[in-house]
Amino acid sequence: MKSVPNLGLGLLMLASTVTPRHASSNMAAWLIYFGVENVPSWLANKSADTWAFWIGLVGFCGWAMYLYVPKNLRNGKLSIMIREGEPWVQVNPGIDQSQTAHTYRIALVNSDDSTLRNVEVKLTSLEKKPQNFHAIGSHLILRDDRVGTANFNVHPTKDPEFMDAMFVDVFRLLLGPEGYSFLSVTSLPEDSNCHIPVDKYDVKIMTTSESGEMAIADLAFIPRPDKIPDFRLLKMQSFPGR
Repeated sequence: MKSVPNLGLGLLMLASTVTPRHASSNMAAWLIYFGVENVPSWLANKSADTWAFWIGLVGFCGWAMYLYVPKNLRNGKLSIMIREGEPWVQVNPGIDQSQTAHTYRIALVNSDDSTLRNVEVKLTSLEKKPQNFHAIGSHLILRDDRVGTANFNVHPTKDPEFMDAMFVDVFRLLLGPEGYSFLSVTSLPEDSNCHIPVDKYDVKIMTTSESGEMAIADLAFIPRPDKIPDFRLLKMQSFPGR
């Protein structure tokens, strides 16, 4: 029954291209054929056939997409979240007691009922990239990962607060005495990392899975005077897999 509108739109397109009898327009001819003698002048104009065809075509395609494109293909199951507070921003012991380290993270959320396997998280862009910076295209580090895992599985996320999500480190900020501080990207291998100035950076992160699920996030690291810098999610796009 839901396909009946498409049947009608298809017949409208067909009617605009053929005629059962002689008339100024095909649409007028069909009305006359079905007993309508007083056809409006605007409908008797030949341009009515063109309008009828395009209205039918646009309506047909739009309704077909609404009916037959599954809702789970309009958005992917993998997404990236970020917000303030633990464990998104965690305070860690520094090198010594005079320093404090802050780790900025993202959360990978799986809204599917099945596990997404072989997920990769990579830094794909860093605005104002310093010289000799080699972390672009490198894997980001899993939270509390001591081994250096590049591929991992993301299980379904059930907690409404996303506390059971998979957390991935992005930046580590080290604050020292007398205003000394630096920023580093938590990438693999760790020896490719380098210290960069604390500054405003626009960041792009891409996450992909074995099944082709993809999430791309645009984020910003924003310093604030006399406060801990912000790490904000600006835009996130999610794409379906196979």
